[in-house]
Amino acid sequence: MTQKQSGMTLIELLISMLISLFLIAGMSQIFMQSQKNFALERNLSDMTEDAVFVLDLLSKNLSLAGYTSDGKMDLFKADKAVMDSKINFNQDEYLRGLDNELIYRFRTTDEKDLNNSLCTSSLKYNENDILTIYIYEDKDGDGVPVFYCKVKQSSITNPFNAKPLISQIEKLEFRYGVQNKNDINNLTDDTFYYAKSADIGDWKNVFTVKVFLVMRSADNNLTSAKMKYTIDNTSYNASDNRLYHVFSKTIYLQALAQ
Repeated sequence: MTQKQSGMTLIELLISMLISLFLIAGMSQIFMQSQKNFALERNLSDMTEDAVFVLDLLSKNLSLAGYTSDGKMDLFKADKAVMDSKINFNQDEYLRGLDNELIYRFRTTDEKDLNNSLCTSSLKYNENDILTIYIYEDKDGDGVPVFYCKVKQSSITNPFNAKPLISQIEKLEFRYGVQNKNDINNLTDDTFYYAKSADIGDWKNVFTVKVFLVMRSADNNLTSAKMKYTIDNTSYNASDNRLYHVFSKTIYLQALAQ
């Protein structure tokens, strides 16, 4: 007596293959989405860490702006086109800037003064040196936006080489906190406002600097549409599909307290 063999029919086999394909497609989608989420989180974390680093660095740097230990501002002489920038210092000024770059100066009285900034940490200490620090953003040779600084020492004729500190800084902007004090009929009229560089009449009245820092992700093609971001009520459109995020911090200039 012959025994009948049993197995899957062609229809059952096709249905099984179709179900398997759906399962594989679903798992692939989950895997790709998890990879995308991981890339988004990693890039956002890197952007945040870099922004905190830059803003903390600027806070430490600008805390020295105008420092002379004895409060004598006449040490700061007039200086034109400082380090090939468009910025000119008048007599007694220790801070000046444009909307996207900043220069400040201070006098070193201790070797530790050089360690407050990556811009000056490798310099040779000379007592009572006047240091001028130039902060700006520019593209490197590969077109990547980089945060740079240059240093000028009064005791040394140095070449003012640009020192790259961190990359992926899409935009760096400054607004300056101004306080005018006018004594009218023995009454003090204090007027405080934030201004762009072109609207400042006397830079000695600047006592805070508000920094706007736009970080971009190192990886491209992270977003389905080009992002928009806003700085001081002005909107900008990204040119690619990277992540962009605006960070800001207000920094108080301690020199006014001398």
